[in-house]
Amino acid sequence: MKKRIELKKELLYLGLITLVTIYFAYSTHVPNMTYMLSGVLGILLILTWFLKSFMMYSGRKVSQYSEVIQRISIKERFFTYFVLPVLFYTSLLLFIYFNTSFVMDMVLILFSTILILVLFLNVKSSFRKIYIIEAQTRAIFDFICIASFYMLASVIIRVGIEMWFSLLLLFVMSTILFWSDIKIHRHESLFSFVIALASAMFVCAASGIFFNTNIFIIPAISTLSFYLILSIWNIRFSGKLKLVDYLPPFIYSILALILILKL
Repeated sequence: MKKRIELKKELLYLGLITLVTIYFAYSTHVPNMTYMLSGVLGILLILTWFLKSFMMYSGRKVSQYSEVIQRISIKERFFTYFVLPVLFYTSLLLFIYFNTSFVMDMVLILFSTILILVLFLNVKSSFRKIYIIEAQTRAIFDFICIASFYMLASVIIRVGIEMWFSLLLLFVMSTILFWSDIKIHRHESLFSFVIALASAMFVCAASGIFFNTNIFIIPAISTLSFYLILSIWNIRFSGKLKLVDYLPPFIYSILALILILKL
């Protein structure tokens, strides 16, 4: 009998998160300090869904003759299933707070809602061992990392702090997100950490070159360099070794760079 994923509870949580986020966006455009409460409520809703799903679906019986429940290690998935979603939602709230266009807020909330729904689907299918769905939706973590990086980079640039402090924040942020990708693929090691640091330095160098441009180009360039590294990693993690397999990310990045610089 095939397992099916029902998303009724997920859609309920998603609807509440969306309403709370819309209220947060509205509150930042009017003299209303309740936006902080709505932001905290949105984070709590996300954490509640993950914790409840972990308790309901992450366990399995040791055998059919035993009532002992063996659970998936929360330590192994804590960063991926708890820290990363909160980081993504927090970056969304920060971006909305510093953004001046309510219409753009709504577009961003819609896009983020879709990402969170796919994330819920991936996590639930993983807990319930429906590996086909999990494999088909695994790229959601890359989208979340890239979206989080772009929104946080945009916030850092819009705040208007000094260049070297901004680059330091970008370095720390990109290191955390690169390390999250390493944890997703379960390749944690000292060498991987060094590679993550070197990759973060590359992102900072690319950002520093264009730091004297406008507030739209800098986060776009930073995110493009972040995407390039992440794409190369994913190709390597998939076991591909041919040079031709690594060409598409470079081609896409060059074309995107040309379009960005023409803006």
